[in-house]
Amino acid sequence: MTLLYCEEVYYVFLKSNSKELRTSLLWILGTYPAVILISTIAVFIPRALVYMTFMYTIYVAFAVYKYYYLIIVFAGGTKPFVDKTESNDIRLNNVPCCCLVCIPTINNSMRVTTTTKWLIFQNVIFTPFYGALGMILKSDFKLYSTTEVPAAVYLSIFNSLSTVVCMYGFKTIAIIANSIEGMEEMHAIKGKTICMQLTMFVTGFESLIFNVLAQFDLFPCDPPFDFYSNRKAYNNYAVVIQIFLLGVLARHFYRRKADIQRQAVLTDDETTITYSRAHGAVASSVTKVLGDNVPSYNGTGVSNSNDVQTPDSASNSNLVLEEDC
Repeated sequence: MTLLYCEEVYYVFLKSNSKELRTSLLWILGTYPAVILISTIAVFIPRALVYMTFMYTIYVAFAVYKYYYLIIVFAGGTKPFVDKTESNDIRLNNVPCCCLVCIPTINNSMRVTTTTKWLIFQNVIFTPFYGALGMILKSDFKLYSTTEVPAAVYLSIFNSLSTVVCMYGFKTIAIIANSIEGMEEMHAIKGKTICMQLTMFVTGFESLIFNVLAQFDLFPCDPPFDFYSNRKAYNNYAVVIQIFLLGVLARHFYRRKADIQRQAVLTDDETTITYSRAHGAVASSVTKVLGDNVPSYNGTGVSNSNDVQTPDSASNSNLVLEEDC
């Protein structure tokens, strides 16, 4: 998996000249080798299980936020994202609220987008908090108990609730993004969302399942292989296998030529000044055809000084606006 990630890094840097796109893709793709490496270390050092789990949950939490930012990059920014979807009906009875058919549909707005962002971002805040609290309890020998419900079960419950809320935010932002015409065909939003949701389930929800199974002693084994004492190790075994399979799946959806080469350089007023054709790149969200005066690039993502257009010169070139569907 580490070798695959090195190849992905090389490919992204070779094909992309967008810093925002590179950062988001590499953080997300780096989740899988990072979790596998840390979980493997935790398996061979049992006393470090809690600390190693804390390390990879922090990484996953930040990658979760980078997923949201990646969707916004594909749409051209927050304001273009809202402008393109404000007239579309958005249903809110998504997983895990799919049975609540009474929830009305709404139209997207800046307020809805900000709320969805915080549904995702709360996991970034609470996951490290629960991990740090777990390390403190572990150091004080109060994380696990054989006489009563251990603190680890309660921490797993709260962390799982935060994960479910974040997954709901994932689904909502994906539905909003897919309402943009051509977004799914260009960027495979559904596949990307499924990969991140499954990753969150494996890293944030499965620990609760293992703790509950151990609490009810559903797998009575004799020491030293008893399930209660080794549940964290078994959890890490499962995480390594599942994350490896998810990493292969994520490679298919995130290492896509269409995502990496279709990009635009936007100004604050949502005007495309220039865009790169260094590797066949095409502006993805707000496309402007600059006629015969498209700036040429020297293959490194840096434009030749004589070809760069200023906003004033671009406005005099009879720019044609068109939506990229």
